[in-house]
Amino acid sequence: MTDQDDTSEDNSTDDNQSATGEPRRSGMTEAERRAAILKAGMEVFLEKGYVGSSVDEVVRRAGGSKRTVYKYFENKEGLFAAIVAGLLEEMMAPLQPEITDERGLYDTLELLGRNYLAVLLKEESLMIYRTMVSEGVRYPELAQRFYASGPGAAVKRLASYLERQTGLGVLSVGDTQAAARQYYSMVRSDIHMRAALGIAIPADDEIEQSISRAVDLFLKEYDTD
Repeated sequence: MTDQDDTSEDNSTDDNQSATGEPRRSGMTEAERRAAILKAGMEVFLEKGYVGSSVDEVVRRAGGSKRTVYKYFENKEGLFAAIVAGLLEEMMAPLQPEITDERGLYDTLELLGRNYLAVLLKEESLMIYRTMVSEGVRYPELAQRFYASGPGAAVKRLASYLERQTGLGVLSVGDTQAAARQYYSMVRSDIHMRAALGIAIPADDEIEQSISRAVDLFLKEYDTD
């Protein structure tokens, strides 16, 4: 898979000069230079989407050269993949609260549902989702990586918790993976779709109602009490 950026001639400035011809900051480490490219890349992708973005624009904002971008990320797709991976790690952090059996079942599901929606409704998350929907067919490996690191990871973690609760006799769940996907689908409702389409970000009370309704329906089906 190649992008137009990958085949164009590198007419950008060298690593000691910004795209405007101004000297770039001296003493920048490899890690700092890579981080600057990622930051600029994220800004460009957020503003322009994947198709409308270019390595040239990233270089213009970050300074340096296209050669440096290719050195770290190979091409535009590689840069986007690195940005997605970084954003997913940051955004998935709220989905990693310590889950203990001391926390009640209802409270645990409520917490996971609330954190899940909070992650989905972030502007960065919506940008990634929109891009994956539009570009996933062209870049299936990137789409698979997105799902495995994001929604798939959340489902896997919840499924593990449901399996443990089933073993304790608290729940009766045959297919924990399917049940986890079912729960998050109920939490998501049409809230995420409306946000992704730019129609509206739901108010807090609607979000809380969606979470409470999802927990009630889930426990009605799987609770052993």
